[in-house]
Amino acid sequence: MKFYLAGRLSIAAAMAFALASCTTTQAGFRKNPEGVSKSALCRTFITNTDLAFTQELTAELARRRIDPIECVSMVQRENQAAAVIVAVALVGTAVAVCANNNCGGGSSYPAYTPYRGNCQYDWQRDAAGNKCGNRSAYSRPGGY
Repeated sequence: MKFYLAGRLSIAAAMAFALASCTTTQAGFRKNPEGVSKSALCRTFITNTDLAFTQELTAELARRRIDPIECVSMVQRENQAAAVIVAVALVGTAVAVCANNNCGGGSSYPAYTPYRGNCQYDWQRDAAGNKCGNRSAYSRPGGY
């Protein structure tokens, strides 16, 4: 069970990190600018701080006719999708843990167990049809 949960969390984390770290290096970009995916190009364009590299990225965006504003919205959508995937995985994991460990809430009172004798409450009648009254378990010291 623990391996299953760890596997689900690992997959969710890997997907989130894969989307978050999907950028390209300057060397990789300069070697083959056409080989860089649109997602990696946009993510690199948004996160880059080097001015000369930003100019190269802008030129490649223009060559591919990709609007920088489109890059921002695409990266936001990818980040939101990754967050949803992680949230679904975490909720699924929590549900699985609770299902296996009986953590379903409820009251702080013990579970109701029916009285095994003839009379539990004073208003009931015993097997002979007589009213229980003070003979009931409820009427005795200690209650139930």
